Amino acid sequence: MKRKSEQNVFDRTGFLWQAWVHNCAATDVFDQRTAPLSAEKLSKLLGNPKLDSCNVRNFLNVPNTTRMHTEHPGECEHRKNTFLQWHRAELYFYELALQAADPEGLFGPSTMNVTLPYWNFTKKPSGVRYPKAFENSNSPLYDSTRTRDPLLQSLPQTSPYLMAYQIYYLDWNAFGGGEPGQSLGGKLETQIHNKMHLGYVNGNMGDNTSAGLDPIFYVFHNFLDYSLDKWMQEHGTQQLSESNRSTYLRGEQDDSLRKPPGFNTGSGAEKRTDSGAYTENMGPAGIYLNTKDLGYGFQSQNADEFIRRDEIQALINGHAQAGYVFGDNQISLFSALLSHSTSEAAAYPQLTRTGTYTIPDTIITSPNLASVTFSRSDQARDYSFQADVYLYPGDVEVAIANKEFRDRYLIASTAYWALNGHHMHGGVQFDEEVTGIINSLVSKKHGQEWKLTVAISGNSTAPIEEKDFSVPKIVLSLKSAK
Repeated sequence: MKRKSEQNVFDRTGFLWQAWVHNCAATDVFDQRTAPLSAEKLSKLLGNPKLDSCNVRNFLNVPNTTRMHTEHPGECEHRKNTFLQWHRAELYFYELALQAADPEGLFGPSTMNVTLPYWNFTKKPSGVRYPKAFENSNSPLYDSTRTRDPLLQSLPQTSPYLMAYQIYYLDWNAFGGGEPGQSLGGKLETQIHNKMHLGYVNGNMGDNTSAGLDPIFYVFHNFLDYSLDKWMQEHGTQQLSESNRSTYLRGEQDDSLRKPPGFNTGSGAEKRTDSGAYTENMGPAGIYLNTKDLGYGFQSQNADEFIRRDEIQALINGHAQAGYVFGDNQISLFSALLSHSTSEAAAYPQLTRTGTYTIPDTIITSPNLASVTFSRSDQARDYSFQADVYLYPGDVEVAIANKEFRDRYLIASTAYWALNGHHMHGGVQFDEEVTGIINSLVSKKHGQEWKLTVAISGNSTAPIEEKDFSVPKIVLSLKSAK
């Protein structure tokens, strides 16, 4: 696929264009749609995350006389309920492009039957930090921009218990994301995906405008796709709203690649006549709900890739036994879920904001829900951050640097990945249901004033200011209809 991009950077089945499907809302293309790039220059391009590859003038010689037009490779979806379907569509076409790379076997074994593997990053890697194949510097799978430090512990970065808990116990809105316009990412995105991109892999993977340039992106996201498949096996698709099915997924793919059943591009923008044979988009999200319809499935070669439901239920039961009151345990359920990984709450946040909450006199009953909510204001300078949320008695002093405090009172954690381009959002809304936690407090703590603290940690040099974030609060709302 990289060789195809060397022959022509505008080849939609080449590695660079497939990366642009994720990275780029628009790029200027030579009218003749042909431009070679040497292997040396492509390697230099892939090794520089700060060089905007969406602008071909950054790496191609473009004389003033060159006639160009704008095309729209794609750009990924984030913080909405099409996040997982969009990436599934991207992976579907990427695998077809991979198979079309060298089907005759002119440069090595035929790629005709190659399938895209997944990297289960909730297990200890075969290499020092990644799958061993991706750490071979002589391999086309290698990316020099990644963090290469070995794991300091024998634990993975992402907890398999947190992943399994999300799959078994979260409804679609919590797992997959909120409706378009709400800017609410699902927990798979905000608690797992974001921390792996920015904080673990980094380099090209650290920014949404360059992430697709790293080959590990595709096996990483393929395991998220496996997680989506597992969630649907557990819950079906009945919870998905109309927008999950009817939204057209942006992405211009080569028309030669096989379309999934039910494919259509709707009645959107008129097709350009100067851009060769291409699809205007990747079709409606609803055609990507069943992997069997798409012609693939997932298979584990060893044990099951996910912790069993009964093991997660036993963990929950241990924190909800008779007489249990949140905060009286030495470790909260959320801390227990995280404890099987190196991902944990930050001990030294850059900013804290604290509100108060009076424990109600009666338990909260359906269809009501209690949720922790706070927001970050609209920002001209978007930046990434991690937010850890603590709920604790009013007479307890906040002591986030103390691990015992963090373990006992942590109720939620999220990571926001700064977005750019077409899908950049202004304000960032955080919403976490805590009905069960509140109800566990009612019998013994009702009427007490507790504290609610959100601790913000930055992942960049951008300053984090108190005025950016609202004071956290717990609000009562009605459960949304499925």
